[in-house]
Amino acid sequence: MWHRIAELPTSSSNRRCFSSLLLLAAFFCPLFLSACASSRPVLYGSMVPDSLADVSKREFVVASLQSVKGEYRDAVVRYGRLLSAQPSNAAIYYALSKAWVGLGVLDSARIYSEKSVLLNPGNKFYLGFLATLSHQLRDYGRAIELYRRLAAIEPGNAELLSTLAIEYIAANQPEKAIAVFQEMLTLDPKNETTLVQMLLIEIKLDHYQDAIGTLIKLIEQGDEKEQLRLTLGELYMQNRQYDLASKTFHELLSENQGSVPAWLALFEVSVQSGNHPAFLVDINRYFNTNQVTLPQKIELAKLFLVRASRESSFLDPVIVMIGEIIRRHPDHGKLYALRGIAQMQKQEAAAALIDFRKALRLDPGSIEIWEEFVTAAIIKKEFRLAAEALHNVKIRFPVRSLRIKVLEGELFFQTGKLKKAAFLLEKVVHLKKAQKEKNLYLQACSTLALCYDTLGFREKSVNLYEIILALEPDNIVMMNNLAYLLSVQGKELSRAKELALKVVAREPSNAGYLDTLGWVLFRMGEFEEARKVLEKAAELDPREAEIADHLGKVYEQLGNMEKALEMKEKAKKLKVKP
Repeated sequence: MWHRIAELPTSSSNRRCFSSLLLLAAFFCPLFLSACASSRPVLYGSMVPDSLADVSKREFVVASLQSVKGEYRDAVVRYGRLLSAQPSNAAIYYALSKAWVGLGVLDSARIYSEKSVLLNPGNKFYLGFLATLSHQLRDYGRAIELYRRLAAIEPGNAELLSTLAIEYIAANQPEKAIAVFQEMLTLDPKNETTLVQMLLIEIKLDHYQDAIGTLIKLIEQGDEKEQLRLTLGELYMQNRQYDLASKTFHELLSENQGSVPAWLALFEVSVQSGNHPAFLVDINRYFNTNQVTLPQKIELAKLFLVRASRESSFLDPVIVMIGEIIRRHPDHGKLYALRGIAQMQKQEAAAALIDFRKALRLDPGSIEIWEEFVTAAIIKKEFRLAAEALHNVKIRFPVRSLRIKVLEGELFFQTGKLKKAAFLLEKVVHLKKAQKEKNLYLQACSTLALCYDTLGFREKSVNLYEIILALEPDNIVMMNNLAYLLSVQGKELSRAKELALKVVAREPSNAGYLDTLGWVLFRMGEFEEARKVLEKAAELDPREAEIADHLGKVYEQLGNMEKALEMKEKAKKLKVKP
């Protein structure tokens, strides 16, 4: 734990320093004792002029008191005068360094702190102060060197070693930090704080086997063992030790059958290891236990569905899981809807529509299920079905949801009713409520931008793409669309190229994105580069008329008329094909 330098406490720790008053005591005590030992009686009324040493002592007292009161600028001036008379006094350099810290000028503070250490290299307070300064100035190498010296002065000091380990972490040298933690564990093998710190670094470095050993030590001496054992099982999974992971989770469940995290982790083991039979056995065991309610089963399925949105390997298992719940609870409409959503993620719109139909028969009053049904119908391009569903929604729900409005706008766009789509979506994007629902707002903006582009309002389209990218800078679909639109307009071609290159770097095998980059290069006059990119696009998607058309124009610019005519003829044939 770090302290601000100006507030370093007064204790025996190497990282702490004398306060100004203690420093005064340390400075004057030897002088006082010396004076007592050699003093002679002074005659009453006699006047002895102050010596140079007396003046220095008095100046140091005044400077130190000013520093204590926060009058750092005056203290700096006085300490400076003292140094001109005593250039080898380490205590003055140290005090001056602290005054500069009070002023917040750490670079100057470091200069004087370095001098105090140079003059008195064995003083642990000077070393600790300079080490803290070095850390604050992010010179972690120097801080490490100083803490190493302090550790040599005080071998076996656990707090010192802990600070050194933290310094190695700050310097991005985690392997050396682990070595220090191991040294600390030789002093105190059961120190939980040290074990936890070492565990976190081992996990960060993917040293899973080492982390497993550290975690087992923690489990052996800890009270809260369930969470630690869950973590142990997860580490076994990370290390692909699936049998040990499964065993760990089964042991946890034998003690607490109602532990949803343990069940979830156990199912993950089966999915990650590809052990489908074990998954089915565990699913049935989970659903047959009396401790699991229907809401808990649904919640577990939802968690798996979220995981499936990130990892496609979880899609089939989650569909099986929901199917098992449906088998036990066949009259629950939202379960069919949940499976329909999973089918949509799997890009099985036809299967999703079947589930959404069943869900609506059981729960026709759910606007959310109607929304999913319309979405699936539009994706499957069953536009009449989508229109009928929207008609039913208008009858059942006089106040339509934002999502229904956006879906209706999407349906208008897909069926060529561009003005209707633009009119409806313009209303949506100007609603404050819509702007608070980011995903819906982005969907409405992107469809409206396409409407504007097709209707010839390209400036409006560009503005919308800019809004979308401000909210979602990594949206490569919008980057691609904006780059292509800029190339068509012949505006900001350098930016269009930059956007198109980013998109292609993310998806180098996407023919549409390559076509955009090729067309931007063509508009910039880089015909040879455009040819290479567009030839690759045509190879990936030989049935796209626009790519053939663009490539034909590139060949024409390069003087290859035979190839140009070939591509133009190909583009014509592809355009008339149903």
